[in-house]
Amino acid sequence: MLTYISVKNFAIIENIEVEFKKGMTSLTGETGAGKSLLIDAIGLLLGDRATSNVVRTGSNKAEVEGIFVFNNPQIKDILDKLGIDSTNNELIIRRQITPTNNNIIRVNNTTVTLKDLKEITSKLADIHTQLDTHRLINPQTYLEIIDNFELSTMEKLISAYQESLQKYKQELKELKRLESSNDDMLERLDLMRFQLKELESYDLDIDEEDNLKKEVEIMENFDKIYQNLTSVRELIESTNAIDSLYDASKQLEEIEELNDEYKNVKNTFKSSYFELDDAFERLKNEIKSLDFNPRLLDEYQDRLNALQSLNRKYRKDTPGLIAYMDQIKKDINNIDNFDQVLREQTATVESAYKIVVEKANSITKLRKETCKYIEIELLHILSDLELTKTNFKVQFNQIDTTNVKNSSIFFDNGVDEVDFLLTTNIGEPLKSLSKSASGGEMSRIMLGFKNLLAKSLGLSLIIFDEIDSGVSGYIANQVAKKMMEISINTQVICITHIPQVASISDNHLKISKSVIDGRTKASIKDLYDESRVLEIAEMISGDKITDASIETAKELLNA
Repeated sequence: MLTYISVKNFAIIENIEVEFKKGMTSLTGETGAGKSLLIDAIGLLLGDRATSNVVRTGSNKAEVEGIFVFNNPQIKDILDKLGIDSTNNELIIRRQITPTNNNIIRVNNTTVTLKDLKEITSKLADIHTQLDTHRLINPQTYLEIIDNFELSTMEKLISAYQESLQKYKQELKELKRLESSNDDMLERLDLMRFQLKELESYDLDIDEEDNLKKEVEIMENFDKIYQNLTSVRELIESTNAIDSLYDASKQLEEIEELNDEYKNVKNTFKSSYFELDDAFERLKNEIKSLDFNPRLLDEYQDRLNALQSLNRKYRKDTPGLIAYMDQIKKDINNIDNFDQVLREQTATVESAYKIVVEKANSITKLRKETCKYIEIELLHILSDLELTKTNFKVQFNQIDTTNVKNSSIFFDNGVDEVDFLLTTNIGEPLKSLSKSASGGEMSRIMLGFKNLLAKSLGLSLIIFDEIDSGVSGYIANQVAKKMMEISINTQVICITHIPQVASISDNHLKISKSVIDGRTKASIKDLYDESRVLEIAEMISGDKITDASIETAKELLNA
């Protein structure tokens, strides 16, 4: 659960600190006061991506800090894997956002990546936004909803599937290349054999051209090299510089005991003498070894010209020519042994295809098991939410896995396409949820999904941003009771404009905004007793609080 949050310089929030309690907490306040901003700040702590425009104008950074308490052993395992201390099952998460995107994430004083943070918090909390409810009208989001129930296992299955899918597609691509290119290759066979013979006659080496260029450059500069090396030798011999270093070291040796600095200088001279003497010997040997061979230079230049001509002819450098020669050999072999090569590649594709299908079936199996749980449990919850005559099913598409060359059946996350089917009236057929449910029904169905998700993942916190949108009266009361029921085992924080929801909550926070010194500033306070009555009364009647709305608010709070 979330026990504390501090938000600084985050849009219109200058500095807010909130201590959250167990159970159900309602956030109320006028539209635009900052309720969703507070939820956005919590979202950053749970791994949402930060954007620089959230930094309050005039500030150099925004900071969000939250303290969570967890009891999920999977979170402890993740923290241990990342080397993060988790004493007392407490998480202190800090996010720093700057206008230049120099952002920092810390968990218990350990710097982590956004990916690490998401992995930690995936078992900690869930935020429902108004967009989540709208997702129910888009069947393309249904698999994501289903997969969230077994997220850790599903991610491993999908990763293994994607690896095998990539292998299958590579092998299928090669098979199709063989099939489509065989006729062309037959026409090109004589040319390929000629090219192979020509390229092999050059006995190509990947480093030869570079080595030849270096040798030719040395030979072409022979006079310059010889003159410079000879001048260096004569300069050193005429000055007797090296021997002078040795003599100097011997002179210093006689007084080295008198001063450590004399000894250090002596050692430097002596070591320099040996190094320079060795270098001078190498120089003399290099001069002796110099040999200009015009015939060899001609041979090197002729070979270079031949290689460069070959490069131009094939429009490839030497490494490219070697690779091309290898491909020609492979293509000629494929033509000469085409039937066998085709059979072998077909068998390889069939084997890879079988593996992909097996991996995909594992994903489908887990999804169908999850859906059985959802179908049964969701109906119980919807009954509590006054959708007593509802029937709900998850429909999976039928897959034909007989054509090993048909890669179009595979998606990034498996082979499944699903639809949520719903009817809220006895005797009426099941229809697509996206086309048949009203706004109020969508809200209740999503509340049911979130309820199940909290149980399945063992979440310690679930946040609802106006999930009660589109309901009122008795239905609103049932929605409130369901959220209260969830809060028995999972901390609930909800933004609401419904008085029934606000009144049933264990805790009540009001967010408001005001203009101070020409700047809009959000603030938050706990509501108790009379202040809570007045807030709920205002939610009932609008801007003008009446005696009747006050009495109704009291009745709701005492219900």
